Amino acid sequence: MNLNRIFDPQNKFWSFMEKIMNLCVLSLFWLVFSLPVVTAGASTAALFNYTLKLAREEEGYVWKTFFRGFKSNFVQATVLWIGMAVLGAFLVFDLYCCQFLPFSALKWAARVVLISLMLIALLTSLYLLPMIAFFRTTIKRAVIHSFVMAMGNLYVSVTILVIYAAAAAAVYFIPVLFMVWFTLASYVASHLFNHVFLKYMEDVNNIDNNPA
Repeated sequence: MNLNRIFDPQNKFWSFMEKIMNLCVLSLFWLVFSLPVVTAGASTAALFNYTLKLAREEEGYVWKTFFRGFKSNFVQATVLWIGMAVLGAFLVFDLYCCQFLPFSALKWAARVVLISLMLIALLTSLYLLPMIAFFRTTIKRAVIHSFVMAMGNLYVSVTILVIYAAAAAAVYFIPVLFMVWFTLASYVASHLFNHVFLKYMEDVNNIDNNPA
């Protein structure tokens, strides 16, 4: 047995363990920077700033990459995060109010419409923070591009949703590691985000570099 080969830093096992360690450290950064709650959007965008690069084998230092992403995307990510929270609360409140509608058929029609809108909003929101971590774009165009990508790659969007659902299930069984499950899910999802973003990269860059 070649011991030099076993302890070689380029060994696949040690490379894998290094990734796991970096993701655990990233989880801690994400949790700490999300604690004020209002900064959770910027913290999540910073997380994706690292995981998207890690999925492309382009990762650098965890702290440097995370903090750079947090600082550069702070305003956009915070606005999008608050916007998503407000929209979600509005749709949930509307769904609750459906029970007070006068006719049963009207209640069900309104519920179907609202649940459909909630699903579209949820799938679109999955792309928003990874989008601003990957592209340099405006808030308005990030929303438009995210909607187009979510709907245009529906099977990928649903797969990403399932990944986060699995992470939520893991949180239920081992809640103390919730930030680790979220980071691992984001890393797995980043492979799919990269696949979608690279398909649209030329179009998005052309639009954003040539504003109307």
